[in-house]
Amino acid sequence: MKLLLTINWILTTLLSISTGLFKLLQQEADIQLFEKIGFNATATTIVGLVQLIGGILLIPSKTRKIGAYIMIPTFILASIAVFANGMTSFGVVSILFIVMAYLVIVRENAIQRETL
Repeated sequence: MKLLLTINWILTTLLSISTGLFKLLQQEADIQLFEKIGFNATATTIVGLVQLIGGILLIPSKTRKIGAYIMIPTFILASIAVFANGMTSFGVVSILFIVMAYLVIVRENAIQRETL
């Protein structure tokens, strides 16, 4: 289980950084996706910056939980945008990203309990 949670943490970190970078680079697909829920290009870029920061915070152990707590609402927002665009299959998959960020918190809590 420990190995699976570690793999999840690595994947969540990579996912968070990459989704943030795509928004920062103002990829047309992301801009259009978020327009459906009322975000303009600037707002989408800000979400990308928050995601990038959250992803970077997932790297060091001292800030990992903070990074996960930042990523959960951004993943929720992205899921809402995906569903609003009628992309139901990808919307269901995007819910897994929220769960992945939550599992990072679970992992960190388990590590904290072990060190007490």
